[in-house]
Amino acid sequence: MMRSLSTMSSQLRNAARRLRDTSGQFALMTAILAPVAITLAAFAVDAGSLYVEKRRAQALVDLAAITAAANIGKAEQAALVTFADNGATDAASENSVQVITGHYDRTGAVPKARFVAGAKPTNAAKVFYRTTGSRYFAGAIIPPPEIMVSAIAGTEAEAAFSVGSRLAALNGGIVNALLGGLTGSSISLSVMDYNALLDADVSLLSFLDQLAIDLNLGAGSYREALDATVTVGQIAKSLSKTPGMSGNAKAAAGKLSFQASSGKAPTLRLSRLIDLGQSRGELLAAHIEQIAADVGVLEILALSAVVAGKGKQVALDLGANVPGLLAVTVDLAIGEPPQQSPWLRIGSDGDIVRTAQTRLSLVAEIGGLGGLLGAKIRIPLYLELAFAEARLKSVTCPSGSPANVTVSVEARPGIANLYLAEVNPAKIVDFANPAPRAPARLVQMPLVNVTAQAHAEIAEMHYKTLAFSAPDIASGKIKQVSTQAIVGSLTKSLFSSLQLDINVIGLGIGLPSNLTGLLGQTIGAAAPALDTVLANLLSTLGLALGQADVRVHGANCGRAVLVQ
Repeated sequence: MMRSLSTMSSQLRNAARRLRDTSGQFALMTAILAPVAITLAAFAVDAGSLYVEKRRAQALVDLAAITAAANIGKAEQAALVTFADNGATDAASENSVQVITGHYDRTGAVPKARFVAGAKPTNAAKVFYRTTGSRYFAGAIIPPPEIMVSAIAGTEAEAAFSVGSRLAALNGGIVNALLGGLTGSSISLSVMDYNALLDADVSLLSFLDQLAIDLNLGAGSYREALDATVTVGQIAKSLSKTPGMSGNAKAAAGKLSFQASSGKAPTLRLSRLIDLGQSRGELLAAHIEQIAADVGVLEILALSAVVAGKGKQVALDLGANVPGLLAVTVDLAIGEPPQQSPWLRIGSDGDIVRTAQTRLSLVAEIGGLGGLLGAKIRIPLYLELAFAEARLKSVTCPSGSPANVTVSVEARPGIANLYLAEVNPAKIVDFANPAPRAPARLVQMPLVNVTAQAHAEIAEMHYKTLAFSAPDIASGKIKQVSTQAIVGSLTKSLFSSLQLDINVIGLGIGLPSNLTGLLGQTIGAAAPALDTVLANLLSTLGLALGQADVRVHGANCGRAVLVQ
């Protein structure tokens, strides 16, 4: 027993001695590990600080991208001002900011490919920002890292604009004959009816709502309404029910609806005339409401008839209704408008609208000369009119308020060629080939045959920029681009190049010695009357000789937002 106690006591003393021996090892370990722990703590603090700095840099580049997109014309300058205003003074001095403008398509299937640098129309800005992070504790060990962030912001500034809005006071008989021929109906509206329609504007959105109801589309999209097959009569019916029109305009539209609803009436899709732009025609087209596009009632009706009657030859006998002319007959052919180029479009920078190509053969009769035994003089004219076009250049709000919106549109008139020549009316409908022309037979008698030829052209190859202010848009102001090639009457210019060929068979018929001069004077005197006929016919189609007429129906600058 004593031996056991002695052994235990010895073991306890040894254990105590060993504990005293290892106390120095813990102190040594603590001395070695303390710097490591402090270094790790420093790294942790620096990492947290760098995270905060990167978040701040990202917020700053987001703000710069939004500002650049909102001022897309001066994107880089706007971004640099944003950095400077937020204390990033190194942005400009060290060239650490890069701004790239381009086009952003929100419908792209691959998100990373939706932004295309340098693409048109320009509606987005991508901003890169590079800066050096801060290391407060570990800077002596590891160099400060580079922080790189980027952001893309876009805007959807849009305007509703159209080309070929040349509708003025109209001759009722000519319009009735023309619209009747295009629609295959018997149209008999009065000048008062046409003027009531001419003075009426309706909301595009309200009209499409009413058309959708009349077509029983239910809760479909606007795209369904635009793609539905309709007649001019159905369009007139929906217009007559659309809120906002005067009583006279509603009554006139109702008359046209009844008269143009024959069983053989040609059909059309309004999508050939109207493009709703980026909304894709969805039911909730909030941006259409923001743009608040108002459209002319007579423009919709006349241009719907043009599209419905595309490729159709219309023969018009205007009789002796034109002062200064004994008789007038017209053959008219209208080509299909270019694909993807409607008359009215809600679009952004670079979008284009165009009119349709037109060919017109007109034969007028005027009084003859006493020396020609009272023979009548025929004046056969042939007109080829290429499409006019307008291109949206920019939509801006200089002060940031829609009340100060400014819309710039580039436009040029279509090329017009007018000939004094004979053409086969059956050949003018083939727009793929030029119509064959022959010298005009002015006078044809048993012993006297007078032929002539002449040509005049209006051509403008360059765009001219038109600026529309908010008051211009609100008032529906129409602005024109005219060619400088020919000033004044195109018909008068045509007759100034008149070349006559008089063939006399037999002798002693007593022709005046100055027959050529008298013929030239007589034909030239008919120029104003012929100008009136051409102007009335073309104005009903929304066209003009040597002139493109542009209207901006509404605009919205949109709001720049982050997209990536």
